[in-house]
Amino acid sequence: MRVRVTSAALACLAMLAGGTQANAGVGLVDDFNDGSTDGWTVQNGSIFEMGGLMSGDNSSLALMDGMSGTQIGVDAVMGNNVNYVALVLNYTSLSDNLFIKIQDNNGNGLFDRIFFYHGNNGSDGLIGADFFDFSFEVSSSYFEVTLNGDGTVIAYVEATGDFFGGTLTNAYGGTGIGLGFFGSGANGGADNFYIVPGPGALALLALGAVGIRRKRKRAA
Repeated sequence: MRVRVTSAALACLAMLAGGTQANAGVGLVDDFNDGSTDGWTVQNGSIFEMGGLMSGDNSSLALMDGMSGTQIGVDAVMGNNVNYVALVLNYTSLSDNLFIKIQDNNGNGLFDRIFFYHGNNGSDGLIGADFFDFSFEVSSSYFEVTLNGDGTVIAYVEATGDFFGGTLTNAYGGTGIGLGFFGSGANGGADNFYIVPGPGALALLALGAVGIRRKRKRAA
């Protein structure tokens, strides 16, 4: 299913989430400004930092060393030859991880679709469906995923205001988190990587309701 939430509903959820508790914000763990991929371990393909962005070649995937979490985010930026930017959670192996990507599906240089996969750009990840279209196409967006303990997952695309989610087709035993790329080129890829603290999905909804915006660099 695709979850769509109105501003009024968001305001109510913010109250339910406990007001200021839901304003914990996000924790920036890498801004990709030092030109180095230190702290990341490549699992497939290759990655690089350039111009304040992390990018990679086709089907590349890298984990952040020693880090785990159930709610992570990234500022995804479209650039030359970018096809997708993915968030990776519960990594055990290339074939066993929760892999959620936003993609330029029609090849016009804008993100327009989200996919939920089991494995590195792999098989269906949700019961019933594995992809959903955005309300409209965007060139960049903050993109966040929350993995809940009940086997459901929620993804949020800030630029469009869309929430997507459903029940996972697989259980995951790993704890690794990271990023995946396909075809990333100049001026495109991941700008900032976040581990989100706080009480989870309701906090995510409340975050949108009160209009909190993370301080982020503009893409070159």
